[in-house]
Amino acid sequence: MLIRIIGVIALVLSLTTGLLSISHSASAESTGDDLSVVEQIVVTGARTPLDIHQVGSGSTIIGREDINRQQARYITDVLRTVPGFAVSQAGVAGTQTQVRVRGSEANHVLVLIDGVRANDPATGDEFRWEYLSTSNIKRIEIIRGAQSALWGSDAIGAVVHVVTRRGAKRNDLNIYAEHGSHDTFNAGVDGTTQIGDWSLSGALESLQTDGENISRSGDESDGADLVTGAASATYSWSETAGFNVGLRFVDASSSTDAVDFFNTGLPVDGDLETHSDNLIADIGSRWLAHDDRVAYKLSARYYDSQHRNLTDGIEGSSSASERITLVLQSDLQLDEDRLSLALEYEDTDFKQRGAIVFGDPNQNQNMQVFSAVAEYQYLSGEKLTWQLGGRYDSHSDFDNVFTGKASLVYPLAESARLRASIGVGHKTPTFTDRFGFFPSQFVGNPELKPETSISYEIGLDMDFFERALQLQTSVYVQKLKDEINGFVFDPTTFLGTAENQSGKSDRSGVELAAKWSVLDRVSIVASYTYAESKEQNVPGVKSREVRRPRHSGNVSFNYLSGNTRLNAFLSANYGGERTDSFFPPFPNPQEIVTLNGYWLINLTLNYQLKPGIAVFARGTNLLDEHYEQVFGFQTLGRAGYVGIRFSLGN
Repeated sequence: MLIRIIGVIALVLSLTTGLLSISHSASAESTGDDLSVVEQIVVTGARTPLDIHQVGSGSTIIGREDINRQQARYITDVLRTVPGFAVSQAGVAGTQTQVRVRGSEANHVLVLIDGVRANDPATGDEFRWEYLSTSNIKRIEIIRGAQSALWGSDAIGAVVHVVTRRGAKRNDLNIYAEHGSHDTFNAGVDGTTQIGDWSLSGALESLQTDGENISRSGDESDGADLVTGAASATYSWSETAGFNVGLRFVDASSSTDAVDFFNTGLPVDGDLETHSDNLIADIGSRWLAHDDRVAYKLSARYYDSQHRNLTDGIEGSSSASERITLVLQSDLQLDEDRLSLALEYEDTDFKQRGAIVFGDPNQNQNMQVFSAVAEYQYLSGEKLTWQLGGRYDSHSDFDNVFTGKASLVYPLAESARLRASIGVGHKTPTFTDRFGFFPSQFVGNPELKPETSISYEIGLDMDFFERALQLQTSVYVQKLKDEINGFVFDPTTFLGTAENQSGKSDRSGVELAAKWSVLDRVSIVASYTYAESKEQNVPGVKSREVRRPRHSGNVSFNYLSGNTRLNAFLSANYGGERTDSFFPPFPNPQEIVTLNGYWLINLTLNYQLKPGIAVFARGTNLLDEHYEQVFGFQTLGRAGYVGIRFSLGN
């Protein structure tokens, strides 16, 4: 395998050099600056940075300022405001949280953290949203629709790229502390410094809460602890070459309640805990060559997760995963156009441990994938710009997969842009679906094949009054083939199993977003999503998929005082009616139940006492709504928090 990788790397380098010699007369100027990242550029909608107005898919950028206005502690609290996103939390803070985009499954959303694939193979390839706080986050880039042609498996519904504070060429330090309802305490410190050609950054945060009872009966509180740390270093040899290394770890634990399958089918008070450790690391280098018209990037990325499940303080089962990714990419500047060629190699290990009860869950599994990626960005037209990309994945365990993507943006006027995209996505079956074993509950199906999808999108973005009013509209349709159903009864083992469904699942919808700067210091942001998602469990009959509201939306008001010391942020988030699955006691069959819609009203106040010192207060669920996002699991009621922040060097 190593010889194969080296050989293909050499081929890509030679192809790049050959293409460069062909195009040498097309551009004699240095264009290295075109490959740098600036705030108006997204790095997720393409393999090289691209202006957001040239991205053909629905996109959203959430900056640090947006997070500070809300004083949100979990990223999912921010994502509720994004068009197309549906958040389902099985209880209070720290409990399992799922995010579905455009009617997709929870493991159809690819999450990158500083470019590192962060979906967890040990937990069904879902990203562990309950372990991602807002500490040290610089910005979040979201590209909706199928993006597998650029980023591979899991990128069916969207790609969410979390970019942390690293590589800043300045000295600053931020310290904050917050206390509030349910004996919640949150404190953190982060900073950056510039020492010669080195840029260093680091962060440490602790978030603890006693929580509330998540079951409908009883009075036991279910709490959570989360510790997050990060460190990074960037070194610039010159203006055209550099090196970077980053490390991020998470140490988390959360309590929950067990489901009483014999009497009620609902959660009841119990002493269940999950302890999780997560480590993400990356190292890479970049350099420009050939008159700065070719950028080479070489990186190695590492992901590790470990989860221990305890009952009454005794470990009953565990799962773990480890993933190593190697990436070589070459970006060629052709006048104003760009060509990117990339090779990726990924090796993933999965481990499960548990008691041997009518079967042995203990196992080690492994999978590799070798990928080649190509993308062309046509940016030299007077008006029309477009992207064309393709990816070939050679899997060790499945048939090879080719995915493609095409998108375009056409300005109808100076303030209006028409965009369209079509993309093919795919999702490889998870280790749990293929090999997982849970005594008396589930046995995996190693014969599963990947899910595949094709998605279409057309959108219109408009600006008015010198961009004081910005509107974004998207209409999408997606067809999913071979969807995996993980709740199929196996008559041989009398346990649940997973199967590829026949027919196609349909997802379609409309997304609307608006931002209006009413006055210099008053702004309104609003969004609305209509989403329809149906699957075919019975041949010829399609039913609505669970935990996906048809209607959802958000409205927020931001006010900044004349002296800029007071900032008030009021938001109203609507989570529409949705369905969920309920498994009553045997021998009753599975039921589909309805969860009522709800409004969450939150208010945040920030006040600058003096330069570098600010106090803040926030109230959440001010209407004290009693609602469930997962059937039987209660969520937090009204709560309040106060805090203080010290900033030096900003």
